Amino acid sequence: MDSDILINQLLILFPEFHDCYIEHLELNQEFLGHVFFGDEVANYVEGLLRENDDTEQLEKFFEWMATQTSLYIVQVLSTTILYDLGGQTDILQKAQFYMKPHTKRLSQEIEDLHSGKYFS
Repeated sequence: MDSDILINQLLILFPEFHDCYIEHLELNQEFLGHVFFGDEVANYVEGLLRENDDTEQLEKFFEWMATQTSLYIVQVLSTTILYDLGGQTDILQKAQFYMKPHTKRLSQEIEDLHSGKYFS
């Protein structure tokens, strides 16, 4: 299942999310990727970017997500993480500096969609 692949990859790279993941499972009785990434991972990302902390693992993880053939995994990245970053111009500018090509492309697509570019 794609959600299992996603959470396993996250926990391998970021074991610090293990306790949050267990709490999430207990609360929801299942893994809800968009909820978990929106509540936990997005806040973590924002904190790293605000502090200009080490983002190398995060860059690799997001680029991994952006290159998956699983629509679910790509949607979690684009509609949950990148959409959230787009709402904060200062954070988005910092994030773009660290984005690898596939992640940057997805981010630009989200920004174009919300700017109305496709509806003009």
